Amino acid sequence: MCNFVSEIKFLLKKIGFLLNQLLFWRYRKLDLLLYDDIYPHPVSGFRYEELTVLLTEFKSSKIILNPISYGLVNTLKENHKNHVADIVKKNRLLKGKLICKGRKYYRSKLFYCVFLHNILSNLSWLEELKIPFVFTLYPGGGFQVGDKKVDESLRKVFESPMFRKVIVTQPLTRDYLIKKKLCSLERIMFVFGCVVPQQSLLERALVRKNYLINKDTFDICFCAAKYTPLGKDKGYDVFVKFAHQISTKYDFLRFHVIGGFDKEDIAIDGIEEKISFYGYKNFDGLKSIFRSMDVIVSPNKPFVLRPGAFDGFPLGTVVEAVSNGVVALVTDELKQNAVFKNNEELIIVKGESIAIEREIIKLINYPEKLYLISKKGREKFLKVYSNERQIKPRIELLKREIYNC
Repeated sequence: MCNFVSEIKFLLKKIGFLLNQLLFWRYRKLDLLLYDDIYPHPVSGFRYEELTVLLTEFKSSKIILNPISYGLVNTLKENHKNHVADIVKKNRLLKGKLICKGRKYYRSKLFYCVFLHNILSNLSWLEELKIPFVFTLYPGGGFQVGDKKVDESLRKVFESPMFRKVIVTQPLTRDYLIKKKLCSLERIMFVFGCVVPQQSLLERALVRKNYLINKDTFDICFCAAKYTPLGKDKGYDVFVKFAHQISTKYDFLRFHVIGGFDKEDIAIDGIEEKISFYGYKNFDGLKSIFRSMDVIVSPNKPFVLRPGAFDGFPLGTVVEAVSNGVVALVTDELKQNAVFKNNEELIIVKGESIAIEREIIKLINYPEKLYLISKKGREKFLKVYSNERQIKPRIELLKREIYNC
């Protein structure tokens, strides 16, 4: 009888302890709670960098992980556990900060995520628990201009009593929100560009291969994710057409395709010996490839993937390329360039194969221009995409909002 009573007391004590722990986790307040649907996959370099820095900067912080977007980069969700283990091994400050379920068991002074679809998927429980939020409205992720349903979603987010501030990265996004009266200017913070991994930016002296200096080939690359069969939104069809055209004129040209495309997407008959495919690469893998490239061609077009859908200017892969000394040939149909000097720090070109060919021939005939744009472009990109310019204002904004809670 005595043993039975003791066992009951022990069991009740254990149940009480577990209940206390549950209540503790449900009602304790973090300073910052993050959320993402692909972190810490290394192929998404900008999210890998930004969210890791935020988790490190804010001692009282955690991130809810929901890897539902792994399929978009041809990765099985089963690999998520390996990516989590890898990042914790590299950064011990993240131990215990990465959680995969139980979002409602965490209260926080502030919530933060990137992309419209991510804030929408969390809006109801944030309002239920009265957690204020800030988010970055990047192009993509469910955001497109001129779409009534998207406007309704944006209005729902901006009219939430928990909404505090939105970070935008393109002039078009800022102007659209104001013109449509979706969000007032004082609640918008504009930071041109995006967060990028800093390894390439922190290296002051590059060891790379350059046309006619330490290699005989002129190497031209294309780098983008695949969202349509022919990649018309990213301009992959234009790139292949350009490669076919110019390869008949020069035998020393080589073409390189990084990302979601392969030799089966568009016919490469006649240039199959001159074109290489790499698949998706994380930012470390990109760095090693880019240091042998002379030019990256990015002929992406707005409103092709879906009506109103557009990319940021320039693409994140272009930023990584230029940071490694590659000259960028990019389109800018929406006139989003706010900081770079055309023909000095990059080359803005029409998204047509003949226009791209014309610019490439100029660089072949005048390699001094190639070297100069490579140098000046990298110097400017190092400034624009430094964490000082990109992450610091985000951290300051989040700290102000946490302080005001």
